[in-house]
Amino acid sequence: MSRAAPGRPALTDPPAAKQAEAVSSVPRGSVTGGRTCSWCKGPLLPPRRRFCSDDHRRRGQKAERKIEDADYADGVRRLVRAQGRRAGADLPMFALFAESVDFARARLADAAAQLIAQGYSYADLGAALDITRQAAWKRFGCQPKVDTGPAGTGGAA
Repeated sequence: MSRAAPGRPALTDPPAAKQAEAVSSVPRGSVTGGRTCSWCKGPLLPPRRRFCSDDHRRRGQKAERKIEDADYADGVRRLVRAQGRRAGADLPMFALFAESVDFARARLADAAAQLIAQGYSYADLGAALDITRQAAWKRFGCQPKVDTGPAGTGGAA
């Protein structure tokens, strides 16, 4: 058993006790062998390669998993391209591809409606898509929300 410092419980695991003792002896922010934790920039002890603790490893790796918008869009393009190639092989896959395209068009119209509600103009939408303002309005504008409730109820279900 290792001895506990005054006010600290004794650590029974010798490697853990040795590591805790090494960490407490190194001043915070100092460099041990030129290596620091990628998350907290604290000292990195010899058995560790990148992060000083498992908690910092989880946090650091989670932060690295963030995907940029351009990278995500490239991935979506690759998936759509592959699905398009497969759609040319058989009729059921062609039907699934057409359904996917319809879904994507509906989400694009929803996104355009949100941007218009935020104050963007059809000229702004057109500039983003490299089309004219009139083409953007024709594509996304003036689409009434149709309520198809039971007949004779005035549209309310």
